[in-house]
Amino acid sequence: MADRRCVFIDFDGTFADQGVAPLEHAEAVARARANGHLILLSTGRPASIVAPEVAALFDGVISSAGGHVRVGDEVLHDERFPAALGRRAAEVLERHDVAFALEAPEALWCSSSASRRIRARMADPAPHAAAGIGNGPRDIVDAVRVPEDLGACSFAKISLWESRVPVEQLAAEIGPEIGALPNSITSEDTSSGELHLLTVDKADGLRRTVEHLGLDLAATVAIGDGLNDLGMLRAAGTGISIAGARDEVRDAALFEVPGPSEHGIVTAFERLGLL
Repeated sequence: MADRRCVFIDFDGTFADQGVAPLEHAEAVARARANGHLILLSTGRPASIVAPEVAALFDGVISSAGGHVRVGDEVLHDERFPAALGRRAAEVLERHDVAFALEAPEALWCSSSASRRIRARMADPAPHAAAGIGNGPRDIVDAVRVPEDLGACSFAKISLWESRVPVEQLAAEIGPEIGALPNSITSEDTSSGELHLLTVDKADGLRRTVEHLGLDLAATVAIGDGLNDLGMLRAAGTGISIAGARDEVRDAALFEVPGPSEHGIVTAFERLGLL
């Protein structure tokens, strides 16, 4: 067996395709854990839209792109927008008539209008073709909640779509504490994106986990395909990118593997000697 590794795996586009992970990926994680390695999910999704059966595959889940860190049953970190900043963000987005969801570990907080738009956007008229773990768009739709006062909600990150204003401009209007990224779930157009606290990164989740477990950073592996994976790939002892990722992501990796449809996690684990 290889030296014990601690592996951090992105979800959308890396471990899963359209919210469904191939059974081969689940089996590879189970085998690697049985061999003594620690395997964690590290996703931009909030915990509220990670299916329980997906979370159960791992030793822990880093969600909200590093804002929420859980190892086993212990929550190590739970960072949210400060209340005043969160209310300002909601006000700016509503003023521009942007469809958005405030992402929290407990729910996706939305206006009634955004709730309807999410349900229309995530409509899945046919069952997913491949068997796997996770429920596709239903995991997102089932987490939607409509509160009485959206501005009072506690949340870690914002997803938005159908914006007539560039995501970077929205971030600038809200405040200098905010960063903007293309949306990791729905990245097909420039009107979609994510707004996040600049102080939060997947790399922070990796470091908190390693410190908690008493491991060396050299023993860590990060696998991802998106811009929100960059910090994690650079912080890890070994970075692995997914074929088709942007140049910045590929440059941060030691090597690349195929996407979920070609069972790239299995390939990565085989190359690392984890299986």
